[in-house]
Amino acid sequence: MAIPPWTVELLRRGLNDVARRAREPETLEKLKTQATEIIQDLPQTAARGLDAVMRATEAGKKNVQRWSQKQVAVAIPLVNASGTLVTPLGTGVPVAEQAVEAAYACLHGDVRRDHHANQRLTRELHRHLESSTNLEIAVAANFNAILTALVIGMSQEDILIHRSQAIRLRSGDSLVDALNSLVPIVQEVGANDSIEASDFDAFDSFCLIVADDETKPDPPTPLQLDRSAVTQVVVLPVATLRRTKDAQLASVEAAIEAGADLVIVEGGGVFGGPECGIMIGKREIVDAIIESAVWKSLEATSAVQAMLVSTLGKSASGELPIDALLQTGEENLKARAERLAMRLSASDAVKSCQVTAEDARITPKGRWRYPSRQVRVEHRTLTAKDWAAQLREELPSLIVREDEQAIIVDLKWVSPASDGKIGELIGGSQSASPNETTSEIP
Repeated sequence: MAIPPWTVELLRRGLNDVARRAREPETLEKLKTQATEIIQDLPQTAARGLDAVMRATEAGKKNVQRWSQKQVAVAIPLVNASGTLVTPLGTGVPVAEQAVEAAYACLHGDVRRDHHANQRLTRELHRHLESSTNLEIAVAANFNAILTALVIGMSQEDILIHRSQAIRLRSGDSLVDALNSLVPIVQEVGANDSIEASDFDAFDSFCLIVADDETKPDPPTPLQLDRSAVTQVVVLPVATLRRTKDAQLASVEAAIEAGADLVIVEGGGVFGGPECGIMIGKREIVDAIIESAVWKSLEATSAVQAMLVSTLGKSASGELPIDALLQTGEENLKARAERLAMRLSASDAVKSCQVTAEDARITPKGRWRYPSRQVRVEHRTLTAKDWAAQLREELPSLIVREDEQAIIVDLKWVSPASDGKIGELIGGSQSASPNETTSEIP
């Protein structure tokens, strides 16, 4: 449809009017003023935009915090300042970062699944044990699982344990109860005071289990028996792969060289690996055990085995976190304890604070003792028991010893990087009542 002539004329007049006004000085001044106001308003507009972004970021941060709090409901970080490495809550000592990365690769899901993990473990074992030519290794999900695998795999023989070897395990069970948990066929022989050769006269051939009684001054060795048809198994709840400078610590290497046919060892603790049960011994014995029908249900996952492969390599070079803690000298511990004591003394809630020098331990009753330093701290209002309980519920969880008046913070099994966390946890809890806990990450 054509535009009417009167409309064209109206548009022409409007455009002429706009052009005329644009040339007027007053119009130009108004445009300049409005432009200046717009430019001046830009920072405020940008600030309002930035505020909106920050509010969105803060909301995102809170979402991340809520997510992380859900995760720590399962995995709570632990700082072990109790002076005892093996505690019911854990050791507080991490495995090497490379071992964690190896586990992550397996758990990520985009890796090939095969049955060669045991071969890789064996190759790594042969690299680090000189006497490993005829040795094999197998890994179970935990220490009790490897004991069950041993009993089932050796069930065709009489399995004996001397009554003097019925040690208490980390789980609280006796070794005999753990061995007989699934198939009660392990027999106790002899008296509980000492081992005599005559204790085994009723048996021609058998599998003999010898355990490390941690209260004894020396690691266990296989018995010297005048018979060839005996398989000797040495159980080492606390041990390293190879000999260390510390003669108190048992090792798989020493037990094998002393004549053990099979060694059972716990993967965590001083061994430096993930929580698992490990058997190392003669190939024909290990093969017979892992060929049993129940082995697949007891075997460790590929992630745990990958972590152990990395651990075997690290333990040979002394690069595990536990190795560094074992070798920490007294002067180092003394200096750290004095700095921590100085920091805690500045707190208004601390009644007294002093550095002490007692031995740290691997287990509560074991022979393993190491020079250490502690900070003994007394609270003005809280009892030592309430204060220690409160610190256990912090994040990260801090475990300490306590006596009747004070908590005792031992630094032997604490990495230097955690000293600051300890100071913040103890210093930040002085104003809380015994029943209060904090959920903030220090």
